[in-house]
Amino acid sequence: MKASRRAGVVLASGAIVAVGWSAAPEAIPVDPTLSADPQAPSQGGGAQPDAGPSGAPGAEQAFDGPPVSNLRGTYQARIVVRDGEVVDVQAVVAGTSAYESVAVNSVAIPEFRERVLKAQSWDVDAVSGASYTSPAFIESLRGAFEAAGLE
Repeated sequence: MKASRRAGVVLASGAIVAVGWSAAPEAIPVDPTLSADPQAPSQGGGAQPDAGPSGAPGAEQAFDGPPVSNLRGTYQARIVVRDGEVVDVQAVVAGTSAYESVAVNSVAIPEFRERVLKAQSWDVDAVSGASYTSPAFIESLRGAFEAAGLE
């Protein structure tokens, strides 16, 4: 009887440690050329020209929203604007390296991209099943639109 109870305690303890480890919020950069280090110089809210001189017709500019953190990690959106139109939406940082976070964000981020490009607005519906990603990414999108002067 004691051995079976001990085995149950060991298994339960192992499960608790595994769940805690997988839920630990460790931000992972989606774009490996960018730093998720909070001490690094901020790119948030500013224009990041990608091609041609700023303001030139046809030139693309990238605008980063602020990093937004919650229990499931840090989320930061970037929009790319050409001639006043949003032509791309990217995640600079999205969640954690935990399997569930990666799985949810692999669906949610492309869905946000599609919705924002269609609406040409940060004010889009949350993605079903992305309870932590949705509010954080939308908040960062709002900041990116404000930085671009589109809201």
